[in-house]
Amino acid sequence: MTTRVPLTRANILFYTGVGTKQAEKWLDEMLGSGLIEFDSDDSGEIFYTVCGAKRPPGGATQLTRCSACRRATGAGTRCTRCGQLLDPQLRALRSDIERAGSALDLVRRGSGGLMAPPKEGDKNVAVAGLLGLLGPMGWFYAAPLREAGLATAAFMLVYMLVPHLILYALMTLLLPASALVGAAYAWKHNRSGRRSGLFTEDESA
Repeated sequence: MTTRVPLTRANILFYTGVGTKQAEKWLDEMLGSGLIEFDSDDSGEIFYTVCGAKRPPGGATQLTRCSACRRATGAGTRCTRCGQLLDPQLRALRSDIERAGSALDLVRRGSGGLMAPPKEGDKNVAVAGLLGLLGPMGWFYAAPLREAGLATAAFMLVYMLVPHLILYALMTLLLPASALVGAAYAWKHNRSGRRSGLFTEDESA
């Protein structure tokens, strides 16, 4: 009554998704109650019409099956029954975007201000982490000078004494750890308002 899809037996079976026996039972009951009547076209194909109901001239001439609710719906971008996107790939992409947005919100709420714009005098936590990838030399951005200096001296000693083959393997662990330490220095600096030590007593420098 809302489309112009031919009410043939094949279409009824396909769009309702029920078995042949169930469809036949429905059709017999509706025929018996006078709700529908049937006719045939020139090729002998039987089609049904709803008694006393006019079909809209601009109605859809074909339907599609929604992959979300598995029910027949008019062609378009969304299911007219459940409101979901008909294209499963678009629906999955939208779901991924929503999950990413939710995760970002959780990070923002749980970061304790790390994502907030820096106040005057604060150290940028992201910049501190990137500089930490250079090794302890990058800690000079936010760390106490004594800690950064001692760590840099130890780093240079390791660089000179350890064979490079072993050193390159160590760097894959040491540099990411150094980036985390650099970010931690910046975070502690912003909390205390000054350079604060992670491994020794707090000091200002």
